Amino acid sequence: MYLSKVFLQPYHLNNAWEWHRALWTLFPNIKSGQPLPCLYRIESMNLAKGAQVLMQSEIKPVLQSAKANVLAQKEFEPQFIQNQLLRFNLLANATKKIRDKKNPERKIRVPLIKEEDQQAWLQRKFNGVADISVNNLLIQNQPPIYFRKGRHVGKIISTRFEGLIELQSANELQRLLKQGIGSGKSFGCGLLSLAKT
Repeated sequence: MYLSKVFLQPYHLNNAWEWHRALWTLFPNIKSGQPLPCLYRIESMNLAKGAQVLMQSEIKPVLQSAKANVLAQKEFEPQFIQNQLLRFNLLANATKKIRDKKNPERKIRVPLIKEEDQQAWLQRKFNGVADISVNNLLIQNQPPIYFRKGRHVGKIISTRFEGLIELQSANELQRLLKQGIGSGKSFGCGLLSLAKT
């Protein structure tokens, strides 16, 4: 896998769909219509000056495009061991599905607002993977992420989780690391960052 620090040019950064499109230009050999070939998180943003992004991908990105530049990059393949303690950082779109009142046949995602619901959601995501140290868990609601795709306008409610986990399954943690956690991945959610304690 590759971990890249990316700069996004200051072009329509007020629309989160454009973040997705800008990062896509770093993977010119991936056909459109396929899933975004990376996970990412906006680390800082200035609408007039650009954005700093942490990006993880299994494919090596090109170093420059019209909309994005790779500032730094490293190849990594983390190795985990049973009962290992790790620090984690995750910006996630913690949601649940409910029936649409207008169309009961359809289910829609709604954000989890209460901290206890967000914590329970996170614990479900780590079930069978790792134990979360509840005493060291920090949960912070983030400003909404607004996007516009054609005529469709929407927003993502994101939550930042930081804390400690004790590993139960190295294989399952590798899976989570590669596929990300939760929905909203096109809008900068789901990237799990890990560090040794």
